[in-house]
Amino acid sequence: MRCLRGVFERLAEKALREVPRRFLDLIVDLTIEVKALPGPEAGRWKGSRNLLGLYKGLSRADMTSPYSGTHPPARIILYQKNIEPLCRDEAELIGQIRTTLRHELAHHFGFTDEELK
Repeated sequence: MRCLRGVFERLAEKALREVPRRFLDLIVDLTIEVKALPGPEAGRWKGSRNLLGLYKGLSRADMTSPYSGTHPPARIILYQKNIEPLCRDEAELIGQIRTTLRHELAHHFGFTDEELK
């Protein structure tokens, strides 16, 4: 299912609002972006059609460490053109955005991909 960028962004915002409050309250220095496809920020996954989302930055624990120094805000990037083909309708799109966002939020809280499996 394909949609306009603004619609996709609103669905991502809705997915973020649906995250339980106890987790939202723990988010530190985090921005959420939507991009069409993975670019240079994705490193070896640049241009990949398989990467749905990406977390860039320190984990929350590292950000609040007295040894972390100054750091740019962490970023979650959702890749719209990689998510959309997996979805047949808006309900599936909403579900995939929610799943991808929560996966990337877990990285913000310090979980690795192996731990998330």
